Amino acid sequence: MSVREENLNVMLAELLAERGLRALGEVVLRKGERRPEPDILIELNGVRIVIEGRKLEQKQNTWKALAERCDERLDSGICDLCVMVEYVDIPLRKLNPSQLDIKEALLNGKFNVGFISYVDKVGLEKWLNVSPKPEKYEAISFNELLTHLMSAYSKIVREDIIDPVIKKINEILNEFAKVVSTQVNVERLKDVLELREKEEEPDER
Repeated sequence: MSVREENLNVMLAELLAERGLRALGEVVLRKGERRPEPDILIELNGVRIVIEGRKLEQKQNTWKALAERCDERLDSGICDLCVMVEYVDIPLRKLNPSQLDIKEALLNGKFNVGFISYVDKVGLEKWLNVSPKPEKYEAISFNELLTHLMSAYSKIVREDIIDPVIKKINEILNEFAKVVSTQVNVERLKDVLELREKEEEPDER
């Protein structure tokens, strides 16, 4: 495949923005200028989505590299959701394809795809019963990629993160309080903390 990964990423983002993502709301597509290769940032109703795509290399662990790159994106606060894309089979039939040719090839291509969100990164998976590692969808079509992306977006805007954590913390504190109340010598604790009831002063009349 002679097309640069950056070009594939840009065209893929444009296709996503042109198609099903618009069903979820207003889409803004930005191309970053902080490095020569553009960062693809999709803003969808306040949710920032970055696409990190690489050509599938048999001799390299491109999936691991993508996961590490997405970790960096989320840790730096650039996005709320990072999309990992391995370009498995992009059927380009021209030596010098136009942008329209690239879009057509992407529409008919195959991808390995995964998602990492800020929910995964903040370590709340044990509270929310979600997997800490991104699931990998292999050799899927463009329409399937779009469906998974819309599902990942919906999960982010739907997930109530704070309430489950607060509930779990309260459960742990209540359990701790019960254990302490049955094992602590209150009088001894008063001595240690120098807590004594104030003696009543004599009634002077």
